Amino acid sequence: MPAFHHLINAILVVVGIYAVAIVLRSRGVLKEEHSMILARIVTDVSLPAVVFVSLASHALRPDQVEPAFVMLGLELLFIGLAWVISSKFGFSRAQQGAIVFCSAFGSSTFLGYSIVQQMYPDTPRAMSEAVLISEIGVGYPIFILGPILAAYFGSKKLGKSNWKSSLSFFRSPVFFAMIAGLLWSILKLPGKENLYIAPVFHFGSVLSAALTPLAILAVGLMLKKISIRTILLPLSIVILLKLLLKPLLAGFAATQFEFPDMWKQLLVLMAAMPSAVLGVVFLRRYGGDATLASALLLTATILSSFTLIGVFWLVG
Repeated sequence: MPAFHHLINAILVVVGIYAVAIVLRSRGVLKEEHSMILARIVTDVSLPAVVFVSLASHALRPDQVEPAFVMLGLELLFIGLAWVISSKFGFSRAQQGAIVFCSAFGSSTFLGYSIVQQMYPDTPRAMSEAVLISEIGVGYPIFILGPILAAYFGSKKLGKSNWKSSLSFFRSPVFFAMIAGLLWSILKLPGKENLYIAPVFHFGSVLSAALTPLAILAVGLMLKKISIRTILLPLSIVILLKLLLKPLLAGFAATQFEFPDMWKQLLVLMAAMPSAVLGVVFLRRYGGDATLASALLLTATILSSFTLIGVFWLVG
């Protein structure tokens, strides 16, 4: 199973960079606050480059968005599931928010793209499909619904500024890179084979190569020692929903829709990603339980190295 072996190699690369981040932090070379700087470089520079180059380099077909809409449906489903389950267990509204964000929204861009780059180094079309799944299936829901949900579960009421925040994705470099890449592909403009355009794609490829180390270093610098006992119940819910049930349902849906093997693998991979860092940011901004969300996110990120391999072996 070549894809499974590539996944293990990708996980080992991720774990290795995590270790580098921990060593650099312990030696004082990098500090936790540097993670925000690295994250900003990733979201404003490397991610847009990945999105544009991946989409602009290949002719896209309408059916390629089908896995993205499956992911979108899963996002909405798991928002509802996490909300209902956390309510049944009697968590406070602030705690419910942390569980909902960590159970529904995944780190498809931050860590997902990095793993895809490692798994499919010689298959550019894999990244094109991953971008569609991530941006349509995950990006739209978290950027549009994220501030609204965070305001509901937090202490601040939803106001005009919150609605503006929910539309911030449509002003982000990633969104403009996606539009530019789609138009480039649809209009069949010259690509990297063109003598004059080649430097543009080469420049984008160089920036794209920085994604994996920078993104994983940013997350690695945030890792802290956590008392599992204090978060055992909400963590169990997140593991069950986000790390296990969601990718399993993604694999089942991919089989039912008869997606090609690579699409199925990418859909399962993106669904199995640990919780999104942006969810913690939204909760912190709108008065939610960002402390619980941070603990759940970091623990789920560590555990995802094991659950991802297990789930991918079952259905990937």
